Amino acid sequence: MNANWLLKSSTLWGVLGASGFLSLLAVLFSQGGLPELRKREAELQTARTRLLELNHRNRELLEEVQRLAAKDPELMEALARRQGYARKGETVYTFRSSRER
Repeated sequence: MNANWLLKSSTLWGVLGASGFLSLLAVLFSQGGLPELRKREAELQTARTRLLELNHRNRELLEEVQRLAAKDPELMEALARRQGYARKGETVYTFRSSRER
């Protein structure tokens, strides 16, 4: 057989084209194909967004811990007020929402 004859064979090119097309269809629409890839990319983007949010929250908490370690008086007062404490002579009023009644 001559190599030139094989390259000029329309049957060979037809078979190669058909097998390439079928392979492409299998890759695109198989169980782990393109739709699965798109789904994984969306999950990855969601995870990255969540990671950025968690990193931001961690930085905020680290700053708060550092301020607590430095005994920041404003932060100490804010934390005490969140827990319902008041300064001497102050009156604390609490209101119940309509759902609590």
